[in-house]
Amino acid sequence: MVAAAVLAGGKGTRMGGALPKQFLEIGEMPVIIRSIKAFVNSPEVDIVIVSVSAEYKTYTAELIEKHIVTDKGIIVIEGGASRGDTLYGVLKFMKARNILKDSIVLTHDAVRPFINERIIRENINAARKYGACNTCISAVDTIFISSDGKFISSVPDRSTVFHAQTPQSFDAEKLLILIENTPEEIFQTLTDGCSVFSYHEEKVAIVEGETYNIKITYPEDIKRAENIIKENF
Repeated sequence: MVAAAVLAGGKGTRMGGALPKQFLEIGEMPVIIRSIKAFVNSPEVDIVIVSVSAEYKTYTAELIEKHIVTDKGIIVIEGGASRGDTLYGVLKFMKARNILKDSIVLTHDAVRPFINERIIRENINAARKYGACNTCISAVDTIFISSDGKFISSVPDRSTVFHAQTPQSFDAEKLLILIENTPEEIFQTLTDGCSVFSYHEEKVAIVEGETYNIKITYPEDIKRAENIIKENF
């Protein structure tokens, strides 16, 4: 079983406006629908689990019904208070549905609407081979480290630095085991599934991303997204 978990619980406060950013339209389609469609259209994905805040469950289901016609299962569930809690909720849902064992789960930010089939396929293959992977692109800018936020402490070799994107993909059962063996106070400080693997000193493979696989965060990202649609989609 290959499950795609589209994580859409954020409020999008940095974007401003009445609706969270995942529900804004680009190219006459809500951002979240573009993300869901990418996984629905993948022949390697069996089920799509969309995790949203409780107040937007019905609205999300209505958007899916309006924009997506498919025989593939799309299930909307309630997310948690944090990203980690949301991820944990997805895994517990899979366990309750008896689809956790021997499964791969791809976790994806709903506000990255330009995921492609190549990235999905390579995530699945890497997760099967290594147990965990993260979609990344090489850093093109010099990165500075500052221990106090005021002065530069060090400059890492740019060839060793990568920008993380999503999906992040995992052996679903192994990820659940690792989460349940992470102290709660530590788990709440970890930002995602790859952080959980790293905390337990488990390897996380790198899958090459795309420069256009952007995360929509600020108002100016909407214009950039519109240009990406024109140029690539």
